[in-house]
Amino acid sequence: MPMDTSVQSRRVYRFGLFEADANSGQLLRRGTRVKLQDQPFRLLVVLLGHAGEVVSREQLRQKLWPSDTYVEFDGSLNNTLKKLRSALGDSPENPTFIETIPKRGYRFIAPVAVEEVQVEAAAPPAVVVEQGPVKTGELTASHGLETPTRQRNRILIYGAALVLVLLVGLGWYAFRDRARPGTTSHSKINSPPSLRKSVAVLGFHNVSGRADDGWLATAFSEMLSTELAAGGKLRLVSGEDVANLRLSSPWSQTDSLGQETAARIGTALNSDLLVLGSYANIGRPERKQLRLDVRLQDARTGEILAEVAEIGSSQNFFQLISRTGVKLRDRMGVPGAAETDEPSMIASLPSTPEAGRLYTLGLARLRDYDASAATALLEQAIKADPKFPLSHSMLARAWSQLGYEQKRKEEAKRALDLSANLPRVNQLQVEGDYYESLAQHEKAASTYQALFVLIPDSVEYGLQLARAQHEAGQGSQAMETIAQLRRLPPPASADPRIDMAEAWITPKNKPDTLLLIRNAIAKAAAQDKKLMYAQARKDECIALIYGDHPDQGVASCEEASKILVAAGNRLGAADAMRVIGDSQGAQGHYEQAIVTYQHALAILQGLGEEHEKTGAILNNMAGAYINVGQLDPAEQLYRKAKHHFEQAGDRGNTGTALGNIADVLYLRGKLSDAAKLYRQAIDSLALLDPSEPAYAMYRLADLELAQGQTKKAQDLAAQAVDLMRPTHGGYQYLTGAMAVLGDALMAQGDLAGARQQYQQALETRQKLGEQDLVAESQVSLAELSFEEGHPEQAETLLRPAIAEFEKENGTPDATGAYTLFSRTLLSEGKLEEARKAIHHAAELGRHSPDPALTLPLTIQKARVEMAAAAGSAGRLALTTASQELRSAIATARKLGYYQIECEARLALAGANLKANPALGRPQLETLEKETHERGLELLSRKAQSLVSSDQSSLAYR
Repeated sequence: MPMDTSVQSRRVYRFGLFEADANSGQLLRRGTRVKLQDQPFRLLVVLLGHAGEVVSREQLRQKLWPSDTYVEFDGSLNNTLKKLRSALGDSPENPTFIETIPKRGYRFIAPVAVEEVQVEAAAPPAVVVEQGPVKTGELTASHGLETPTRQRNRILIYGAALVLVLLVGLGWYAFRDRARPGTTSHSKINSPPSLRKSVAVLGFHNVSGRADDGWLATAFSEMLSTELAAGGKLRLVSGEDVANLRLSSPWSQTDSLGQETAARIGTALNSDLLVLGSYANIGRPERKQLRLDVRLQDARTGEILAEVAEIGSSQNFFQLISRTGVKLRDRMGVPGAAETDEPSMIASLPSTPEAGRLYTLGLARLRDYDASAATALLEQAIKADPKFPLSHSMLARAWSQLGYEQKRKEEAKRALDLSANLPRVNQLQVEGDYYESLAQHEKAASTYQALFVLIPDSVEYGLQLARAQHEAGQGSQAMETIAQLRRLPPPASADPRIDMAEAWITPKNKPDTLLLIRNAIAKAAAQDKKLMYAQARKDECIALIYGDHPDQGVASCEEASKILVAAGNRLGAADAMRVIGDSQGAQGHYEQAIVTYQHALAILQGLGEEHEKTGAILNNMAGAYINVGQLDPAEQLYRKAKHHFEQAGDRGNTGTALGNIADVLYLRGKLSDAAKLYRQAIDSLALLDPSEPAYAMYRLADLELAQGQTKKAQDLAAQAVDLMRPTHGGYQYLTGAMAVLGDALMAQGDLAGARQQYQQALETRQKLGEQDLVAESQVSLAELSFEEGHPEQAETLLRPAIAEFEKENGTPDATGAYTLFSRTLLSEGKLEEARKAIHHAAELGRHSPDPALTLPLTIQKARVEMAAAAGSAGRLALTTASQELRSAIATARKLGYYQIECEARLALAGANLKANPALGRPQLETLEKETHERGLELLSRKAQSLVSSDQSSLAYR
């Protein structure tokens, strides 16, 4: 006879890890009650009811403090808000949930799901109730009878420790798919596999609310997932995918779901069946009894297919999971795992319950994007069980998230060494992760290929294979893997990550890439996959920023950052903000970029030492400071970035930071110090990849040229070009190296060779549409035309280049261009225009610390003054100009700028030749010989030309 029940309705708000029941006044975090007084809770409910809207302080006063209540309102509200934020772990400076809008009010900014929950008041079940062919009324308390066939040795497996085998972090990795060796060895990767029935274990609600029991929720989920996955007949949705969906689109912590909610979750997780339930301590404390209630639901219809209630000792609760798993398997028509699978399954377990508890806690923290806390827990788990390979594997993931690449490699190697007895799927995953940590992408791709052949219906395994193939330079194979994923039956083939992966690995066709990304955005939105949506929006932001519409990309990154912050993924949110800063800097908005980078750093606060992303933000912020002429903070930030990269064990970015510090020293005129760091960067980066040192090489080439070492400069620049040209990237640096090579050739008098390099760089930059770089090439060609004796051509090239620099706020580039423009005008006899140009250059460069800009500016200013000299006033101007040139010569000699020193000596000797030939001629003859010996043939020819013209003048007279 059916039991009478009464139905009640309650409104539940879910956000992040929290659930607020408006009727009961309870706030739960992961099912555990959070202590919160009535007034702060009421304030929370008001904000949740107006999520995304600004709620004024006056509105809050009317709702929370009626007119007949007499309190000091401002102080009371501030205190209430403080308590609420404390309970949520929120910060007013970097809010995840409650944002303060100055002078307006407050806004709840995290995604909120609202559901009217129908609650049946009934006695708790003590029996298994199963629909369909399953028998009803079977007693399943811990003392209930089991048949020998069902009991087998399963209890022995779970009697040792927790079963926790899922990987966390990237969302493409999972350890749950277990297939017996040989079961799929004959499957062909090019033929679409049939999809296994998919199951998502959504988690278990801690009914007792005891915080000490909270870790069991993850433990039960992992153990039951492993139990169901044994034998490879079911496809288990990864625990991190479930966790990510709960963070971004939370649902009620109940024992069952309504049809609409079940369908939403099933669609988002590509799951056919959902498993969920609750657990509680029952009976007298000394007996330590646990009750586990589990329900199996159809994800499409919400129909309850089976209900299982189990009671057992908390000291040996593994038997609860074993019995529950057997019953669920029976209901789904899936046989148990073969006895031959059991040794490998035992190897998948920690050897002690304490090690399992610590591993579970670490796993949960990693899924909450708290890698710092996860490392501490996983290290404790390893101390409790040093030989459990999956603890080492997870710790490697945690170190990677924090940017400690060396520690990641060490733990990945330990996991590999201990993995021999794991199931084949686990072995391959651990092996592939190890090769990835070493950046041995070909070996990783080969390993992941074997894994995908073994489990061909796994989108996760296919995606990680495609990524590794791309990293290994196997572009066509990566595209075939993507095609294989698209041939999977739906809904797997409609996974938004497939479009995102193809956009990432496809040749850089910007329209096609953007189309793929926007397809992923649409799919993620339709499937309610908010974190995937956020990642796709971030990808869209990057495509736009580095494409033709940089101004349109910022909104995409801002939305992605808000979603990621609300979900607790501060690393991803900070990275999105960094991309915005990069965009602002690329458009010349350096002050805005600095503010954005500071915001990104603020987001990372409280996460422990996250070296890799912190280093990247500091490094890029330093570049913005350089562009506003603030070298002191730039150098400090570069050195801090270098420290973070070193701590992370990232030799590549450490070398990059070394080169950047060298750039600052070069700008300061500290040539020997800069050269030393460039060489260190080259040596360090060469150990990673032959092409890595190319940037530092051509920067050192430029420095060697400034010191008058033309042959060294040419060799280094040519080597940099050769290293970068086969990879076609990045073009900005390749064309920069070509420009330096052209400069070295021009200094040696090879004007035709210089023109070839400049012209190739210009054509490449024009194809890329990089107008600021095109302008740089125009300046190089203008200087070459000037040296070839065609100042009118130089003038034609300089005018649009200057306009572009001024539009882009490129002050250093504009300063150099105006200096050359003045030389060009002066040689054309346009004295007044030349004077205006050099005065403008002096105004632009008045705060520049770069001797390579200021010294040529001083020399040209002296040339203009000497050209304008006439009469007695002219003699004073000549004397002043000569003093300026002598000062420039002394400064250049002291700093080591030999080429600029010779330019100043040429200008001074030329002036002396007119005023006092007996003084000027020997100076020019000495300069001609000296520059010839150093390979500075262009300067040598100029000196020789001046001497020859003077001799011709004497002969004529």
